[in-house]
Amino acid sequence: MPKKEAETAPMSISKRVHEAYGGLSEGEKRIADSLLHNPSELAVFTATELAGEAGVSNATVSRFFRRLGYDSFEQARQEARKFRAAGSPLFTGGMTPASEQISEVLQSEINVLEGTLTRLNPMTLREIVQAIATAKRVRTLGYRNSHFLAQYFTAQLAQIRRAVSPMLLPGQTHAEGISLLGADDLAIVIGLRRRPANFNRVVEEIAGTGARILLIADQTVREAPAFATWTIECQVETSQFADAYSGALAVLRLLSVEARLALGTAGQTYLEEVEERRDRLQELE
Repeated sequence: MPKKEAETAPMSISKRVHEAYGGLSEGEKRIADSLLHNPSELAVFTATELAGEAGVSNATVSRFFRRLGYDSFEQARQEARKFRAAGSPLFTGGMTPASEQISEVLQSEINVLEGTLTRLNPMTLREIVQAIATAKRVRTLGYRNSHFLAQYFTAQLAQIRRAVSPMLLPGQTHAEGISLLGADDLAIVIGLRRRPANFNRVVEEIAGTGARILLIADQTVREAPAFATWTIECQVETSQFADAYSGALAVLRLLSVEARLALGTAGQTYLEEVEERRDRLQELE
């Protein structure tokens, strides 16, 4: 089988296993079954561990990956690790027994919180909070899983100051939303892995408006920080399936708390105004 780069990408390994399955030996089928059940093993197991899992020899493991078009097991594993680092759900996490999941998740969340909050620079935080308090308008943007974090932050800031809203309204194009920004505005862009392919281009375009940019991302972000005024990196990777966003959420809550303090009397007055209107409209229990 030709070893073209696109064909050997680990994202296609499940399809390649299915295509080759009928011609595999019994031992190779056991390897295939193990990988199809838990693809993340490829990123973390050695050839010996994978062989032990399937009950075959190392030679069978090597032969299996050559059948799939790889030069070696190591080539397949390195490709899988690249996708694991990028956050592909096919290559993150493992099949931990339910009895161990609660303690593992708890420890993961603690690690994520510590890994994120201990990296924050207090001076940078003060600059960001001052920008939130004084910007003419604050616009937020987030894609995929970052979208709900952007919504959360929008809701928190909108309680303590005016002119806070999403950068893109439903049905708007990026050009329409970005064109509303000016030099007195603050754009808060949340881009945790896995970002859309045009993410860097969008951040660059926002920078071109003269607006200041707060970029909240993870440690895999590249290029976009060059266009941002401030970048906060949040830890998201854990040993389980699905990234953890507790660190990013803690950063946003911290910024919300500090922004209210920075807004002082004006923030308190606006919050009271919002609460009084809620009461008149009887919107909340």
